[in-house]
Amino acid sequence: MIRAATGLPSEASAPKGRASAPHRSWCLAFARRALVAAALSSGVGVGVGGGLGGCANEDAAQVTEPVVLGMTPSLAPVYNDGQMQLYQVQVPVRFPIRRPADSELQGLLAAEPYPRGPWLKQSDIRVEVRYTLTNLDDQAHTLLMMIDPWNEFVRYKPGIVVSDEMALPNLSGIERRVKIQPKTRIVGTLTNDDMIELAVDLATAENILKNPPTDPNADPAGLINRAFNFQNRSNLPDPLVHPFIPQVIAGLTGFDLGLRMEEQGTVAVEIFIDITDNNGNRVIPDGQNDKKISIPQRSISPPGARPLN
Repeated sequence: MIRAATGLPSEASAPKGRASAPHRSWCLAFARRALVAAALSSGVGVGVGGGLGGCANEDAAQVTEPVVLGMTPSLAPVYNDGQMQLYQVQVPVRFPIRRPADSELQGLLAAEPYPRGPWLKQSDIRVEVRYTLTNLDDQAHTLLMMIDPWNEFVRYKPGIVVSDEMALPNLSGIERRVKIQPKTRIVGTLTNDDMIELAVDLATAENILKNPPTDPNADPAGLINRAFNFQNRSNLPDPLVHPFIPQVIAGLTGFDLGLRMEEQGTVAVEIFIDITDNNGNRVIPDGQNDKKISIPQRSISPPGARPLN
């Protein structure tokens, strides 16, 4: 769902649903203004929570503290070939997933393509991401919001493919490309179905890289991009990608949130994450200080990709 909201002072774009109680809505709106201002005033800014105790969630699903990522005209391009410039910022977003004890990892059944069976499976959690894109400039911008997933084993880094003819970024796990008008916001939601698909696509990419197609004419990079294409859904089997979907799908433990433009500008994204523990012992409850599961040290990319950051 994508909805445009004109006029930055308006509260019409405050997140809906569980967080729509009057006090909660006021908290989120206040947090958004403060965090966006802090992010943009520092050039490239990232805000992760802080001082939001009064906005604590009172429902079964936890609502994470806000994360804000901003870009300003002082940002240097991450890619420039003289014809195309890409301006990009990213920040890691960790889910409040508990780090398992060694004893909890013992006895997990082997599961391809992972080095062991996943402790966190996709079915263990329910995740929804609510986002607000803000344009503070006096001119419109075309903005790409990117979500690049992690699980407990790997972190996806799409990168860019550069040839003599052209440069083409690989698809992120989820992409939302919008044209945002001057001094406006766009509000949207990534549903739990979207996040399930993201977990499936990451697992599929892992399997393609570990067990590449035997057909010499098949292109692993093309298959990975096909899997991550938002129009390609795993519940509508694709004859090329479906054979690589693993039987066991590792759950998401976080993602890299990014913004990209082909021009400089003053824009920001703010997100809240609703996360529900379906298993009962995977998500760290509010107020507890259990250690979070680590950010994966291993990154994967489509073959031939160059890093952008």
